[in-house]
Order: sequence, then structure tokens, then C-alpha cells
Amino acid sequence: MKLRKGKISISLGSLLLLLLTLLFRESPELLSPHSSMTVSDGDTISMEIQGEKETIRYLLMDTPELHHPSRPVEELGEEARKENIRLLALGPIRLEFDKERRDRYGRLLAFVWVETPEGEIMVNEELVRKGLALPLVIPPNGKYSDRIFSAMAEARKKGRGLWGRAAKRIFTPAQLWNEAPYLAGNFVTVKMTVEKAEKKGRRLFLRQGNVTLSAYRSPETEELWKLKPGDRISASGKVLLSYKGCEIPLISSLQVGLLPSP
Repeated sequence: MKLRKGKISISLGSLLLLLLTLLFRESPELLSPHSSMTVSDGDTISMEIQGEKETIRYLLMDTPELHHPSRPVEELGEEARKENIRLLALGPIRLEFDKERRDRYGRLLAFVWVETPEGEIMVNEELVRKGLALPLVIPPNGKYSDRIFSAMAEARKKGRGLWGRAAKRIFTPAQLWNEAPYLAGNFVTVKMTVEKAEKKGRRLFLRQGNVTLSAYRSPETEELWKLKPGDRISASGKVLLSYKGCEIPLISSLQVGLLPSP
């Protein structure tokens, strides 16, 4: 292992064996006697670095939950974990850090690069490109955000992963609320008329009935702040449940389209 200019290079010669080991396991465990790596889900791995056990959280993206303390396993969570394993097995990896190296839980925050015969690929970006993850930008980290959002646009255009599934599940707010217990953690499209457009600091809430679309203000969501009551829109994303109703978080204006008036 070599340290240089904030990057860590790690050779993982046994990853092909690890891939076979993990694909047939139901829970994330030590991959092999020859490696310290554990793949927990689509955006989190653990491994030894300089003799210390470290948990690495992938930067700028978020995959469906597998181990959330208060949510069931979410749609495409297992597929994201398996694709993460497959990508890591393609060659040696290195970690690249941004401005903030650790989160509040003490995890390392990194871009994970894999060296392949065709050149380096960024695992974070590839998972978004395959529709198995959505962007998640938390300042001050934001390097490569343009690449991540471009990968999202490509996945959406080609209907990959979550985008293809959401496009086939179209609900009104009333239908979504009625089916909410069965749709939590799944990707859907809701067609709605904005009844309320509430702006609270950096947050925006677009509501109809028991369904809320929520967004933080950012360059990627700026267009959403122009929406107003009476606008008819179509929005795609993951359904979350709370005591207030259904919520679909929005991280990009690409998730929302204007519909013609009836």
C-alpha cells in the first residue's frame, strides 16, 4: 500500500475469489482469509488501512438501504451490493478523498477507483450510471458532481435500474397513499397537481394530499423552486413513509417534468 497526495492505493489480488464468495452469501461478512474487505451494501465497504479497520462510505451517491435500523430492505438494494462487488473485483482499487475526509460517524468518505485493462473507472459513478444509486451531494464535498449527475441523466434517459421501474409504476397521490405500506422503499412515478409549495430556508416542499415532494436548494434543484400551486407535474423517486404521509425526496430537477393542463 502506498500513500501519496491524499490518495491510497491498495492491491487486491484475491478479489475474484472474494466475488465468488460474496455472491453466495446472504449477509456481509469477511470476504476471505486473505483480505480484510467487507462489502456491506452498494455504497459502503470496510477494510484494513495501515493496520486499522476502516469503514469507507462512497461519496456523492446513495444506494437503496439494506441495513437501515427503521426501514425494511429497499428495492434494488441487493442488486446494488452485488454490482459493487462485481466492480471491485475488476482490478486493484484506490481511494480518493475530497475536502472532508470523515463523516460524523467516523467513516472515511471516498471516491473508489478500480483499475481495469481499459483504464480506471469510478465505482461511485458506475453505480449511478446503472440506475442502482442516486446522487447525494453533501457540502463541502462535491468534486466530480458533474460526472455523477451526468451518469444519472444517462441512466434516466436509457431507463436503467430504478428509472425503468419507476416509469412503469404511475400513481395519483390518492393511489400512492392507499398503497403506501406496500410501496415504501420502492421507486415510483406520481402525477400530481401542486396544492402547496412551501419554502423553508433551503428546503422546498411540494404537496398534494398526503404526498410530499421534498428538495434541498442546490444548482441541480434550482428549477424546482419555480413550481407553484396549480402546476401539474410528474415526479419519479423512492417512496418514504412518515406519520405525515408519503415523501419522495428530489435531488435533481431531472426527476420532475411539467404536465399539460387537462
